[in-house]
Amino acid sequence: MGRQKAMFLLASIFFLLVLALPGYCSEKPTCAVLLFHPDMASSNIYESQMISSRYAELLDRLDMFDVIDYKKIDEILINKNVLDLEKTCTDLGCALKIGNKIGVDFLIYGIIGNVGNLYSLDTTLVNIAGGNETQHAVYDFEGTQEEFAKNAPAENMKSLFGIQEIPEKEIIPVTAAAVTAGELKQEETQVVEDAPVAPAHEELKDFRVAIRGGIAFDFDNLEPGAGIELKFKKLSFAFLANGDGFATGLSYYLHQEGNSPFFSVVGSYYDTKNKYGIKEIGRIYGILLGYRVTFDSFMEADMAKNIDTRIGLGAGYVNWDERGGTPYTSASDEEFIPLFEVTLGYTF
Repeated sequence: MGRQKAMFLLASIFFLLVLALPGYCSEKPTCAVLLFHPDMASSNIYESQMISSRYAELLDRLDMFDVIDYKKIDEILINKNVLDLEKTCTDLGCALKIGNKIGVDFLIYGIIGNVGNLYSLDTTLVNIAGGNETQHAVYDFEGTQEEFAKNAPAENMKSLFGIQEIPEKEIIPVTAAAVTAGELKQEETQVVEDAPVAPAHEELKDFRVAIRGGIAFDFDNLEPGAGIELKFKKLSFAFLANGDGFATGLSYYLHQEGNSPFFSVVGSYYDTKNKYGIKEIGRIYGILLGYRVTFDSFMEADMAKNIDTRIGLGAGYVNWDERGGTPYTSASDEEFIPLFEVTLGYTF
C-alpha cells in the first residue's frame, strides 16, 4: 500500500509535540494587570494608577509572565476599536471580557479600599482560557496613604502567589503623601508617568491566512506537499494537497501567536498506485500533537515573526482498498499507522 503518500496529506496539516525542543516549551504565558478599581470615594484615580503600575512592574520581576500593564491594555483596545469596556473590573465576568478581547492567558484585577486610616488592596488572578478565578489575596493596612501605596503592591503579590520575596531591582520610588490635595495630585501624576511599563505586545489579529509547505514521512518514504491554513484566534483550519490526494484538519493552539503546542484532528483521501502498479484508494483519520516554533525566537529580522515551522507526531486509522488489478484482485485492509511531519509556513 502506498501509505507514505498519504502521510504528507495528514502530517502536513499540523505539527506534533517535539520533546527535543524543551527550551521552546518553557515560554512564559501572558498576564495583564488591569487598572485597580478605586472603591467609590475611598481612594482616587491617581492612587489607583500608581499602585497598578507598580504592581505590573513587580510582577514582571518575578519572570513568571510576559506582563501587560493597564496603559498597554488601553492601547490594544483602542486599536481594536473596542471602546465600550470598563477600564477597571470588580468581578469575573468583566475580567473575562477584557482578557478575551486582548488575547492574554491570565489577568489580574483589583479593588482599592480606604476608610479613615484603614486601607486594603484586594486582587484576583483569572485564568482566561479556563474562565475561572484561580487565586485571590487581600492586603489590609493601617497607617498613612504614603505607607500603603509603598507597601501594598509587594505585600499583596506575595500573598497572591505564595512567595516570600520579590527579586530586587532599582525602581523609581513611589510616594503618595502630599501636604495638600493639589500637591498630591501633581506628585502622583508624575509617578504614573515615570512608572515602568510592561513589555509592548502587538495587537493580535483574530483572522489570518498562511501558506504552508513541507514534507511528511513514515518508515519508508518522504512526500512533499503544500496548501493553506486559515487561522481564527486559537483555532486553525488547513487544506493541503499533492498529486495523490488531499487532506483537511482542525487544530487548537494553546497560544494564538508565537511558539505554541497544539492538538489536531485530521482526515485525508488519496487515490494512487502502489509499488505493484495496483490502484489504491484510501481514507485516513488521525490525531496529532505538535509544536509550532516561530523564527523570531532565534532571528531578529522583521519578517521572522511571520515564519514558523511545525514538527509533529501522531497516529492515524487507515481504511484502504485496491482496484485495477487482475480480475481476481480485490483487497482491502484497516490498520493504525504512525504519522510524522515537518513543515514551514508564512502567515500574512
